[in-house]
Amino acid sequence: MQDMIKEWEKLKLTDDENLVVMGNSNAETEDNSNNQLRLALVGRLCTVKPFNVDAMKKTLTNVWRLKCNIAIRTMDTNLFVFQFFNEADKSRILEGMPWFFDGKLLLFKEIQGGEQPSKIEFKKIPIWVRLLDVPFNKRNPSTIREIGESLGGFVEIDDSDPLGWECSQD
Repeated sequence: MQDMIKEWEKLKLTDDENLVVMGNSNAETEDNSNNQLRLALVGRLCTVKPFNVDAMKKTLTNVWRLKCNIAIRTMDTNLFVFQFFNEADKSRILEGMPWFFDGKLLLFKEIQGGEQPSKIEFKKIPIWVRLLDVPFNKRNPSTIREIGESLGGFVEIDDSDPLGWECSQD
């Protein structure tokens, strides 16, 4: 064993072997890569329990009923890349958030080219918030927007009840 350790200690990298490769700067290759990234999302399933990845892929593919195919690749534990082949499909999935699988939240984020998969942070997800027992003089779009902004960012208001009179029957 000692002999093997001594042999390993003798090994050293040459300058050429120690060179860090930054990748090909070919414009055509870069354009193809950017087009692929433009149609991709990175997703994380929020769970610490084991789950069936194949079942997740099959279930989401069936539920989403996409116009074109989708490729779903595992990048790390609970981290996936969803490669779409149609901008409308990708947009529909983003607009339909939040998504769940097996009762677990599935977070999505657009891919930024220089990110390392292991370092991706998911900081926001759009969710519907239902406000109950709001004072009558606060049932207006400007107050609702202000509340949404205070929660991390306003996205959209459900204006099916423009006067805000709907009451909970609970």
